[in-house]
Amino acid sequence: MNSFVTKVILAFLGVLVGFVVLVQGLGYFTYYLAPKDPESIAHAAAFEAAMGKVVRTPSKDAVSAVPHHRQADQDLNIPGVSVPNRHPTAPVRLHTVTEWQKDRSFSEAPMLAQRVAEGKLEPVDGRLPKNPLVVVPPDQTGPYGGTWTRFANGPRDIGVVEARLAYEGLVRWDPMGREVIPNLAIRWEIADSGRVYTFWLRENIKWSDGHPFGVDDLKFWYEDVLQDQEITPVVPRDFKRGGKVMEFEVVKESVIRFHFVEPNGLFLQKLASGRGYEMLRYPAHYMKQYHPKYTPLEEIERLANEVGFDLWKQLFEDKYDWRNPDIPRLWPWVVVAPPPARPSVLERNPYYWKVDPAGNQLPYIDRMTFEIFDAETINLKAINGEIGMQGRHLQFQNYPLFMEGRKKGDYRVVHWLNGSGGTNNIALNLNHRDPGMREVIGDHRFRKALSLALNRDELNDADFFGIAKARQASPPPTSPFYDPLYEKAYTDYDPDEANRLMDEMGLKRDADGMRLRLDGLPLFLRIETSSLNNRILELVAGYWKDVGVNAEVKEEARQLFYERKRGGMHDVGVWGGADEQIAVLDPRWLIPFSDESIQAVDYARWYSTDGKRGEEPTGDIRRVSGLVWEIERTADTDGQIRLMQEILDLNRKNLWVIGTLGEVPTFFLVKNTFRNVPDVAMSGWSFRTPGNTAVECYAIEE
Repeated sequence: MNSFVTKVILAFLGVLVGFVVLVQGLGYFTYYLAPKDPESIAHAAAFEAAMGKVVRTPSKDAVSAVPHHRQADQDLNIPGVSVPNRHPTAPVRLHTVTEWQKDRSFSEAPMLAQRVAEGKLEPVDGRLPKNPLVVVPPDQTGPYGGTWTRFANGPRDIGVVEARLAYEGLVRWDPMGREVIPNLAIRWEIADSGRVYTFWLRENIKWSDGHPFGVDDLKFWYEDVLQDQEITPVVPRDFKRGGKVMEFEVVKESVIRFHFVEPNGLFLQKLASGRGYEMLRYPAHYMKQYHPKYTPLEEIERLANEVGFDLWKQLFEDKYDWRNPDIPRLWPWVVVAPPPARPSVLERNPYYWKVDPAGNQLPYIDRMTFEIFDAETINLKAINGEIGMQGRHLQFQNYPLFMEGRKKGDYRVVHWLNGSGGTNNIALNLNHRDPGMREVIGDHRFRKALSLALNRDELNDADFFGIAKARQASPPPTSPFYDPLYEKAYTDYDPDEANRLMDEMGLKRDADGMRLRLDGLPLFLRIETSSLNNRILELVAGYWKDVGVNAEVKEEARQLFYERKRGGMHDVGVWGGADEQIAVLDPRWLIPFSDESIQAVDYARWYSTDGKRGEEPTGDIRRVSGLVWEIERTADTDGQIRLMQEILDLNRKNLWVIGTLGEVPTFFLVKNTFRNVPDVAMSGWSFRTPGNTAVECYAIEE
């Protein structure tokens, strides 16, 4: 018995000691994360007050716990570190591009000069093309060297390197997303009202293995990838018009031409937004080994079976995958240690085809590394100053901590213009399967009432520290498509008008004050999301309950969210904005355009298949679909703006999507040793940010 009691006492003491250690550790952890300067503490208090509202439904007459001033945020700073402009409206320190006009006198990185000296690499003059692209850095030339440290949340996430950190297509967007600029193509010509596109390519470019790049590589993509039904069962709409795939013509050794049977007015912009690098993934001399047109199928299937694939096309796709270190690239850095290597490593491409004005071959930085962590760890490491330059996976909820940590972490926070039209766009399902719900949702007065019921000032304080601005899901002020009338339509907080509109519709209330559908059944909205935005959406549900619309938030796994969206099973879906800066590229929130148009997936299916599937819209929605078809046939920018304005007018009239907040700057943490990173540029997926700022000219100066 005494032995048993002793064991119990020892076990209890062990648990007690463990608990004390845990509490002590959590205390240190909390202290490390807590804001410590007076302004940050004041701001954190305001934020805590806002968060308190999430656990209770805001009542109609309640006094907001959140102060409505914004000065506290603007004053958030560390002594000796300047406060950045959180709403920049103009570019600051950007690169430009030009053509090489001097004699062939070039320099290279020391690590490559060493290989040349050892006879392992040809001299730099032989590695560069006849006419290299010149990137003029915003700050300085060089120096060479250094490692760009980045973090990812999984092996697949590192694959963003192709789009955002290489971004090597025929053309690119400029750093402000205003115009398409040369890249692999020196110049181009658009003829026959957008039916014919001709591109002049740089001469004597080489793949990263030293093999010549040429028009045969593009021909291989066109004939043996794009038109091979096993590899490409559905040709993207951007490469088709009039139901026919575009034609590809080799005019001469360095000139190519695309022909469409109907005008394709957006083809150049689409090439700058990703289609241009898709066609440059396939070095013909390498990929022909894995294509049955050039290698016996039996041989390819044997190779596929050896590595666990059932089909030859699986091996083909695996060989051009970014993780393959053997495939030649046109990128500034190429993969040398893919996952599961820790870290994963990319090193400079010795045959990269760009230089600075002094003739120094780019890139300046020797290598790039990726470590894999969960989002919380990535944010902690960012605060600690362990990131080179990165915005990906940095959570806005940690913004005060990022700002406070600048001096200690030896980094700066740059704020770039956000090309999106808004955050947390609310899409009621216009194609609802329930006729009773569809009748209510289809009435524009209901959608306008729900918009007027939102207290966007409180949403702003609760989720964005007062930095955002109330707006609908419309092009931002920097866009050539900007419409101030639509931006502010129905964004005032006016629950009385919201109630009036729903009363006018005939949406009566039950004994508990909650509204009924027109068929007499209870009106209930499930707000579905896959993002960690419950704070703001719980407030949205509360505001709607205040005007009698019962609602609840349902957070789902991303896969389930997408399945329900595709099946049209949702009441309300919530997602972030597209790049409305160039609204014609991805107008998903302005018309039912793609599977991402949560407001009307069936209408979008009809549009994207040219009427072969989905449900044909009527009325104003049918009109906006026709207007986008007109835009796609219009190569003239002024004509595109005119047509888009009619689309925006119809959106203001109908409010098919409810916007909440926008103009939240995209922020990046940049180590103070980094050079040539602009203070202000345009950010967005369409522009493949930060690739549009020429990351190949970023430099590290220790």
